[in-house]
Amino acid sequence: RVRVGLIRSRQSAAMVPAWQAQATVTAALTAFLYQGFTYNAVYLGRILPAVGKADVAGPLALVFNTFLCLAFWSYLRTSWADPGVAPQAWHDFVDRAGVALQVAPIRKEWQPGKATMCRFCARPRPERAHHCVVCGVCILRLDHHCPWINNCVGFNNHKHFLLTCFYTLLACLAGFLSALPELAYVTGRLRGVVHGVPDDTGLGAFDQLSFIIFGFLAVLIMMFLMPLTAIQVRFAINNRTTIEDNYVKAANPFDLGGSLANLSQIFGVFGPDWFLPIRPLRPVVDGVTFPSTDADAHTFEERLNDHTRGALTDGSDCEDGRMQMRSALLGEAYWRAHYNVRVEEDMPKPSTLDYMLGCMQLDCEGNAHPRGVFS
Repeated sequence: RVRVGLIRSRQSAAMVPAWQAQATVTAALTAFLYQGFTYNAVYLGRILPAVGKADVAGPLALVFNTFLCLAFWSYLRTSWADPGVAPQAWHDFVDRAGVALQVAPIRKEWQPGKATMCRFCARPRPERAHHCVVCGVCILRLDHHCPWINNCVGFNNHKHFLLTCFYTLLACLAGFLSALPELAYVTGRLRGVVHGVPDDTGLGAFDQLSFIIFGFLAVLIMMFLMPLTAIQVRFAINNRTTIEDNYVKAANPFDLGGSLANLSQIFGVFGPDWFLPIRPLRPVVDGVTFPSTDADAHTFEERLNDHTRGALTDGSDCEDGRMQMRSALLGEAYWRAHYNVRVEEDMPKPSTLDYMLGCMQLDCEGNAHPRGVFS
């Protein structure tokens, strides 16, 4: 697996300053640690006993720390995981396919079943892949580059990103709502101290101030995460990314018509692993190809059957059978059918003129270049 940290130096000029990237990650990690420490050590350990509610500390600790641990685990997975750099297998496939792989110029519109040419990497990339100028590479199904994790959100870690938003929001909600009565109480006591009323709570000023900061930070994080999570969930259930939401308004060819089917492309087949920041145990797509309602299904099945020497004959009349076969055939045979790359023995030998024309490739600006420049 290609590690993101090893490839970010490819375009250092396009990268954000190192201190800025580290500052946002440090701020996020500090917020996690501060909220966890303050809730457990200050609120559960000192404030609740001081107000006579020590008996509820256990259940509150279980709920809050479950969400917090899942959120922190998801955050680390999102930040450290390879977001989906175009795999070497894809580049090998491009080299073997040669001129038989049709490469389209980049447009701000849906391009299902088409490989596009990256003007930065100067190499063909799969459908829905985009180039991140910060990381300097093409990412499969790129959603966006997030400064708070110092990483891209792509095909491999989109699930972890959604879980990070979801569990962090739940942790903040659980912490803030459970501590709301004590936050009001401590705030009132501090206001009284400012006006000369003696403090009889037995709590130190540090405990009270840090607890109020905890509540303020929880509200701030919720204000940031609520709209972000709502937008990301809306994109996920409609099978589109942040980048694709800016396309020319047209029907989404990758929308499978149901929320569960669309979410399965990120989370895999529904199961307990949906709720854990791990790779899907039963993925339904490989990040290089995606089912498209824009393509003719029957024609695609015929192409796939040709490339797999009739392997789809049994059960091809059943949708479940076709999906299972697709999962089993993820790889070059499936890629050839999806991108309509003809099998070599079925291709007529090109003439000299055909070869010269076929080896010309349009880049993103519409200029022709020899194919060898991009391979």
